[in-house]
Amino acid sequence: MINLPREYVVQKFYEYSFSPTYNKFNNVYLGGCFICKEGGSFGRKKRCYYIPENDNIYCHNCGWSSKPLNWIKKVSGYSDSDIVEELKDYCVEVNLDEEDVKPVVRVETLPKDSINLSDKFQCDFYRSNDIVRSVQHLVKERRLDTAINKPEALYVSLTDKVHKNRLVVPFFNEYNEIEFYQTRTVLNRDKKLRPKYLGKVNSEKTLFNIDRISSDHDCVYIFEGPINAFFTKNSVAVAGITERGKSFTKRQEEQLDTTLKFLDRTWILDSQWVDRAALVKSEVLLKQGERVFIWPEKFGRRFKDFNDIAIACKIDEIKWKFIEKNTFDGLEGIVKLTEIKKFSNLKHI
Repeated sequence: MINLPREYVVQKFYEYSFSPTYNKFNNVYLGGCFICKEGGSFGRKKRCYYIPENDNIYCHNCGWSSKPLNWIKKVSGYSDSDIVEELKDYCVEVNLDEEDVKPVVRVETLPKDSINLSDKFQCDFYRSNDIVRSVQHLVKERRLDTAINKPEALYVSLTDKVHKNRLVVPFFNEYNEIEFYQTRTVLNRDKKLRPKYLGKVNSEKTLFNIDRISSDHDCVYIFEGPINAFFTKNSVAVAGITERGKSFTKRQEEQLDTTLKFLDRTWILDSQWVDRAALVKSEVLLKQGERVFIWPEKFGRRFKDFNDIAIACKIDEIKWKFIEKNTFDGLEGIVKLTEIKKFSNLKHI
């Protein structure tokens, strides 16, 4: 059996299911089933699921259930050899002639031929490239180039088969080395065809911006997405949450237990007024004894995250004072979330 990288499966699910989406509340990818076409509901309902937690693809309509490898072969017509050839783009080498198939995995620091957006010479050389210009526009529009806690550099990938035409956000570790990265779609035509976010292939997620943490402040702020951590000093990001899943990878737990061991921590998720997953996860964190930033109604109904605030208010830093004023723990935090459940427009939880 060939073990497939999650990023490869996600790309294929977006390619071979109809109108795919990602539900971060349950950490599940949904789309229309191309095997049964879902009868008269095809195109209206999404009954085919890719569930990364148990590495399974299942259709609620026709009952198809299998590991991703068999599903990909079914919908694409690919042979094992075809898939092995494609996996080379994901830094995985497989020899099917061996009795015991063991993939040889390569790990690249950055996507192939990444352009450093902080390097004037590289940007001048590619100044007529539409992708580079689109990424530069996105970076400026979202104030990522002036944010107080931006990383040392941002990149754009032009030729990498997995991360082509995407903004690359590097995750520097405690030793100022790029250990992980996350990429984001830029072009409108890619948004329905490819996942909005992809991680580094064959690598475990680390904490974003841990290299910028200072012990001069006694608290570290933990965001869900890296871009939101750009706008608050002493901030890191976990690059994604799920309601039921663990909050940290093993590598992130290791970083918390060493570099961040003696710092208090506050979680800052997307607005609980507009994001159901953030609302549920906030309650889970409070019950685990964590401190959580709870969005005041004035901001929570209007903005989804800190990046939205920075853009609308034309600021490059969201101060600690604002965060601490709206940070709660224990029963007080639970009561605040109960009020949000009562008055928000989210579906009943």
